[in-house]
This record gives sequence, structure tokens and C-alpha cells, in this order.
Amino acid sequence: MAYVSDLLENEIELVTELTRRLRAEAARIAPGVPLKILDLGCGTGKLSHYLHKETGCAVIGIDPEEKSVAKARQKAPELAFLVQSAEMLLFPDADFDGIVSLKAVHEIPHPQQALHEAYRVLRHGGLIFIIDWVGGVPQTSSHGHAKLYLSPKQLQSALTAAGFVAISLTLNTVGTLMLAEARKR
Repeated sequence: MAYVSDLLENEIELVTELTRRLRAEAARIAPGVPLKILDLGCGTGKLSHYLHKETGCAVIGIDPEEKSVAKARQKAPELAFLVQSAEMLLFPDADFDGIVSLKAVHEIPHPQQALHEAYRVLRHGGLIFIIDWVGGVPQTSSHGHAKLYLSPKQLQSALTAAGFVAISLTLNTVGTLMLAEARKR
């Protein structure tokens, strides 16, 4: 039975797909060994907690907001949550098997720099998964942060510029959120 989390209704479809893909990656590269995952912009830790419960991945969450990190630590004390900027990660090169982000890329002041850092800390062949709002569509144009949302083409270009390959984008059924997957060469 799936772990009951505090995921929002509009997040469930793509987070479920992300979870399926993470399980497939774990089975492909190291069956029985938990993947080490970095959650960029973890907020209060809901995605980190969900992925840990659903997949057994070892998840480390980072967020620049101390209040959010404190809440994440209370919610899931078994996981590591750190106050840290996505644009200047304090991890060694090739430290993670995967990177995830849920509705946070648009909040990062310099998303291209964050994607370059994500590429750096990801192991060769590792995957990044980004779920974020779709920019440039009527369904999200009234959101307060709508001007910060990337279109699918912009997100694909940003991932390419950071060095990622094998980029795929999936929209949710209502066209408001997208799941980007890309691999480090």
C-alpha cells in the first residue's frame, strides 16, 4: 500500500510517475541498494519523505529557508535536511545517484547556475527529475509566480545548457505541471 503523504492533489500524478522511474533506475543500476538522492528546494520535506517511504532511497533535502528545513527535520527526523543554496551546493562531485525537485526550480534565483551545480554533484549516468509549473499556458498564467515559470522548451534548453542529455518532458493530464527527466553524460 502506498504511503499516505501530504502531497497535494495536483502533485500526485507526476510524483507517482517520478517514483516509478526512480524504482526502475534503482533496479537497473544496483538492485537492492538504495539510491542516494538530493532533493533541491525540499521545502518542508514532503517529496523527500515520500520518496524515502516509497522507494527506500537515502534522501538528503536542501532548502535556503531555515524555517522550512526545521519543519522538514521535525516531519522526517530519519532524513538529512540542510540549509543550503541550490546555486552553490556543498557536496563533492558525483556524490548523488539522482536529483529531484518538486515545484521549486521557479523559486531559485539563478536556476541555470543551480542546474550546473546539480550536474556537478550527480554521478556519471545519474538522473535528474524536475516537477514544476508549466510556464506560458493559460492554466498557470494567473499564478503569482507565473512570470518565473519555465515553458517546456525553456526547461529543456536549460537542462541542455547544463550538460544533460536524454531529456524527456511529461505534462500532467491538465497541463499545469511538467516532469522533466534528464541524464548526466
